[in-house]
Amino acid sequence: MMKQSLFKVISCALLIFFTSCVKDLDFDQAQNFEISPTFVASLAYTKLEQTTFVSPTGTEITRITDTSNFFVFENSVTDDLVKIDVDFEIDNPFNRRFTLDFRFLDGAGTETFRLRQVAVPENTLNYKYKEEIDLSVNNSILNSKRIEVILELLPSSDGSIININERKVFTFKSAGTFYFKIN
Repeated sequence: MMKQSLFKVISCALLIFFTSCVKDLDFDQAQNFEISPTFVASLAYTKLEQTTFVSPTGTEITRITDTSNFFVFENSVTDDLVKIDVDFEIDNPFNRRFTLDFRFLDGAGTETFRLRQVAVPENTLNYKYKEEIDLSVNNSILNSKRIEVILELLPSSDGSIININERKVFTFKSAGTFYFKIN
């Protein structure tokens, strides 16, 4: 009885093995192999308290500039980079509007690429903005060594200034998503 069961199992396995479909391997497919990895990196981050926007003499500071080093493009991986998405996330708890300029600079401080100016509405939390950079059209950005962020406080409609005694924090976060195509 056990021999009959074993015979049936082996017969069934051989039948499946000999009648199953087999396709020839095409090793030329490796020539057409392509992967598209992505990499996300923080670009700039800052928190500015209300006292940052008013000088000790009581006048408003309407323009704040921050420049930081940017080392992403310093190796050969840029050969396979096809696009970059730049994402901003901004909290503006003030009853004032701001504009934000985000520029990429080369080692000499010359602009290699500028994102569109972002208008940040007053009293807005979790404001999001995204811009795509297509490197087939804007490859000069690959010469960038620094990032410059310029935040400008726009005048109030009633002439008032920011109250330094009312604690508020303007928060700016930015990240880049780098898209590669590797053959």
